Amino acid sequence: MIDINYSLRIAYDTALSGITDIEVFYQFAPETISNKNYIVFRSLNSTDVSSKSSSDININVTVEIHTWQEKYNNGLMADVLARDVYNRIYPNSSATLPLNGAQMVSTRMVSDVTQDFTTRENRGYISRFITFKHNIFQTSDIS
Repeated sequence: MIDINYSLRIAYDTALSGITDIEVFYQFAPETISNKNYIVFRSLNSTDVSSKSSSDININVTVEIHTWQEKYNNGLMADVLARDVYNRIYPNSSATLPLNGAQMVSTRMVSDVTQDFTTRENRGYISRFITFKHNIFQTSDIS
């Protein structure tokens, strides 16, 4: 068994960083961020599903889409960004991301939750959390 979290982080960062004018962060966004829209991917949770002849894991990754607008937020940007996330991570049932030291075998969406509208300091916030599950076959030791 090898740790492929770093390879998966690179794959997610590469896939999501291509979304125009959107900053992407791992685990948390800095307090100084001023963008109205940004993405955080986090919570890499894995489970060993190896057999006698292979080294495999199932791993979940949560992608958070955060948006705000002055006064009111109709949620449009959260939905537009979610479409971009799906197009890059899970555009079809056979979609996988390239990994160093492993082969992503399958991708599935586990949950997609839009948080309720909240207001703070005259801003309307809407966030959307999408969790993907990947089955990964570990092919080599990359330590």
